[in-house]
Amino acid sequence: MATSKPISSKITNIYLIGSAALLIFYSIVFNFVVLQTENNSSEKRLSLVAPFHFSQFSQGKTGIIKIDPLVNIYDQFELLPAMFQRRLRDDWQGSISFHFEDDTEFNIFAQNIITNNGNKIVYAVENIDAIEWDDNSFVLFEILFFVTGLILFLITAGFILKLAQRIGLPFENLAIQLEHDDGAQFSPIIIKGELSQELDKTLDSINLYRERISQAIEREQAFTRYVSHEFRTPMTVIRGCLSILRRQDDQSVIKQINRIDHAVAEMEQLTRTFLLIARDDGTAVPQHDINQDYLEHILNNLDKKIKANTVTFNYQLQQPFNLATQPQLLTAVIQNLCLNAINCSVGGEVSLFISPQRIDVVDNGVGLDAKPRGYEGFGIGLNLVRDICKKYQWQFSINNNPNQGCTASVIFSPD
Repeated sequence: MATSKPISSKITNIYLIGSAALLIFYSIVFNFVVLQTENNSSEKRLSLVAPFHFSQFSQGKTGIIKIDPLVNIYDQFELLPAMFQRRLRDDWQGSISFHFEDDTEFNIFAQNIITNNGNKIVYAVENIDAIEWDDNSFVLFEILFFVTGLILFLITAGFILKLAQRIGLPFENLAIQLEHDDGAQFSPIIIKGELSQELDKTLDSINLYRERISQAIEREQAFTRYVSHEFRTPMTVIRGCLSILRRQDDQSVIKQINRIDHAVAEMEQLTRTFLLIARDDGTAVPQHDINQDYLEHILNNLDKKIKANTVTFNYQLQQPFNLATQPQLLTAVIQNLCLNAINCSVGGEVSLFISPQRIDVVDNGVGLDAKPRGYEGFGIGLNLVRDICKKYQWQFSINNNPNQGCTASVIFSPD
């Protein structure tokens, strides 16, 4: 998993990358603009000066005329140096620059004029290499330009770094407070320093959620107290009344008493399970022995359901082991997984496999895509299993088998 970076670091990196790219871009643009400006200026100057010198051809002069150390004029295309003839047509007119392999540069201007021999195209050639910057001077100037930009870049980078740290500090303080918050009071978080509009909204939302969480925890704690005290009292009263009713000899009454007694026992067990799931006392969970006796005690409670559904039930404990869990909750997991499989496999087969790493319950029943006969869905059982697995960070899954039925699995550890 990639390590996240502080917001100040991200802002600084974005600036550095963007500024470096901008500095390189403007260095390239500067080089191009200087060269282009030199060429355009030379072409423009020659186009203004050359017509004045072409008047000599109109006055009868011919051939090659040297105007100054830089400019020569020609009255015939064939008189031009060969390196120009190879690059121009004999009817070409206008202004153009040539940069040759030996680093020499020339401007050429061609114009149609009237001479004693009629109209003809004449040419002016200027050696602009002699008046433009030499390579060493231009390189030095480019280096100076780049170094100046680099210095400004570093100065601005330091300013941006401090600004980014100033912007990121409130977010860092918020993260630190959330990280070290024990969650006991859920009091509003207050951040000192310069806050942005976005951070203000984030902080308001966080404090609002903390208030809602606090209220939800209070409701849960109140519900737990009600379940712990108010639910147990009527069940105790019911058991007391049942003990009195058992003195009667009427078998029909005894049968109903047994049904009520069984329902009360299930309700008491479910209540204890709810309380254990909701309880979070922060203490270490003791190790519990998972052995043959423990499993047989759980499975004895399933005998009636197994016989009622004519299910062939098999189980296998790979080896005895210890598990950090409340026995009541593990019992609820195993019982609910087995009951779900038994209810879905009337006349079928259910197998329970337990190892130090996992629990697997395999059946050949109706699977996940159909409802078991006489039962509405999977009830609260699998929801309890999911909640218990979430409490202990176990992995729970239930999937259809390739042929028939499904497999429910609880993984204690991936090893």
